[in-house]
Amino acid sequence: MNQVTQTRKNALSLFEQTGLPTTSNEHWKYTDISRIEPLLAESVEEHVSIDASAYVINDLDAYRLIFVNGILDEEQSELPQSISVLSLAALAHSVSDEESEQLAKLFEVSGDEPLFNGLTALNAATASDGATVCLADNAVLDKPLYILHLSNQNNVIRHGVMLGNNAQAEIIEHFVGLDDARVLSNISTNVILKDSANLAHYRLQQEGLKQSHIARVEVKQMRDSSYTLHAVELGGLLSRADIVVNLSEIGAHCDLNGLFVLDGRQHVDHHTRIDHKAPHCSSRENYRTVLDGRSHGVFNGKVVVYEGAVKTDSAQSNGNLLLSKHAEIDTKPELEIYNDDVKCAHGATVGQLDDKQLFYLRSRGVSAETAQELLTFAFADEVLTSMGNNTIRRFIEKAAFAKLPHSDDLKELLD
Repeated sequence: MNQVTQTRKNALSLFEQTGLPTTSNEHWKYTDISRIEPLLAESVEEHVSIDASAYVINDLDAYRLIFVNGILDEEQSELPQSISVLSLAALAHSVSDEESEQLAKLFEVSGDEPLFNGLTALNAATASDGATVCLADNAVLDKPLYILHLSNQNNVIRHGVMLGNNAQAEIIEHFVGLDDARVLSNISTNVILKDSANLAHYRLQQEGLKQSHIARVEVKQMRDSSYTLHAVELGGLLSRADIVVNLSEIGAHCDLNGLFVLDGRQHVDHHTRIDHKAPHCSSRENYRTVLDGRSHGVFNGKVVVYEGAVKTDSAQSNGNLLLSKHAEIDTKPELEIYNDDVKCAHGATVGQLDDKQLFYLRSRGVSAETAQELLTFAFADEVLTSMGNNTIRRFIEKAAFAKLPHSDDLKELLD
């Protein structure tokens, strides 16, 4: 038995001991996943081939990795020559003992990890495929790497990303549901950034309205590295993402930006955890939610400043806009600080559209519907303006606001 197999067995044993998270767990208080438990027992049907051209983001100049129901489709993928991008499934079946030892680290999980839950262990134990992306020291990826996940069956994927010293890359993960199938996606992305590495990471979730999406993003940052996440939630019936960032060496910086645009009975929950473990590290966090219908948003953002992490600079903001009296938000920004020489701030707001701003627009001849649209657009776009990739930003703007009432009024603005 090679080390990869043993590590996956250990992860399965940990899942069996831990089980699924329940609402009695403080971190899952507002998210009941008992309804997706039957999906875990469903077997995956035979792999099918699906033409990805109808689902890719138009005009996006990028390298491509296409996953269909959790399996890499090499024929539709286009990979750069300058970096190592390998299929996890292929690696797991054809590696030497030494390589097996290195690969096993991608499947290691511990019950002591921040925000650990049984689904984290289940992902490591049962992942069918994924991508291992490695950039050498000083390498700069000349185009974004676009990872498109298409699903109409259960899928479990585990990605690993490592950027060498001074390396730079942009990675876009896009999750698309193919039909109304009631399925579960369980996705893990593990990132290591070495000294002065820089990664811009986009996560766009557009799965079907009967699909459930469970995700974990875990980032470890070395000296002077920089990580930026843009997490956008538009689809899915139930979606949960845990974002864990470890600022482990001096001078590391991260930005976490999030946007939920929800309607109907959609439920989205993001828990973030930023650990400041070294001096002179900084973090910024800005999450916005727009909730309509009977949708439910959950945000819990925790920043922990460890003893010795002097000169920490951290700021966290969560703004929530309720468009319906039936929509609901549970928000809890947190700070846990173990030294005095820091600058930290956090806050949250919950409300409806400002009556004075609506009156101002109405007094200048703007219809009530268009005024509401413009103010909603401005509220959410504050997060989107931080995106460096304009093609992705425009795509998200159109997709997000197509969900809102009277979205035709904004077509001219978005075109």
